[in-house]
Amino acid sequence: MNKSSLTFVFIGISILTFILGSWQLYRLNWKNDLMDNIRNSILNPTLFSDDLNYNNLVSVKLDDNYTILNKPVYLESKTFKGKPGYHLILPVKYKNSIYSVINFGWFLDKDVDQVQNIIQRYQSIDNPKVYIRDFNSDKPFFTPKNDLSNNIWYSVNKTDFSQFYQYAFLSKYYFVLLDDRVSKYTFNPLVFLRNNHLNYSITWFLLSLSSIVMLLIIRRKYE
Repeated sequence: MNKSSLTFVFIGISILTFILGSWQLYRLNWKNDLMDNIRNSILNPTLFSDDLNYNNLVSVKLDDNYTILNKPVYLESKTFKGKPGYHLILPVKYKNSIYSVINFGWFLDKDVDQVQNIIQRYQSIDNPKVYIRDFNSDKPFFTPKNDLSNNIWYSVNKTDFSQFYQYAFLSKYYFVLLDDRVSKYTFNPLVFLRNNHLNYSITWFLLSLSSIVMLLIIRRKYE
């Protein structure tokens, strides 16, 4: 390969990796803003309104119009600090109509009395805090399918829940408990967000710089 061709290749690589590094910086700022918004919503949650649109993982408060049905579903194979257990899912009604579900967090076993205690604690407090997840029928690729006939569950799936409960869930969101007054086994929505974009951008910029250095070395060799 002659000098002109090598120059073209290394300049192209340098430009491409620089663009990718700049894109990662943009993603870094976007992710920081997103995480700041989620933190602010945790500290100062607003009352949830069915008329508004919400971003995933934003925290809100539910008023007294949202009540719980004692018809539990348990998500299998969930751990808390290394202990195996379940996530408790309960349907929620809005003004006496079936609306959505709430994930009440981790439980060690399928204890009926514990479920009743959780419901009583939930209903005894004002404006319990939750965060929002999209309520759809998507399933992660490696997650097993829910077995409705044997009441074995692995994921929150709107179609499966509608079939199992024989309800038409009205909401496009479901909720995850974020209130220590109800349960100490809750999980912060920020655990779902990783911000490695700075490391990625540094890697791309170093590759861009390395391409320029290699180009200079090769050009000197041809002189």
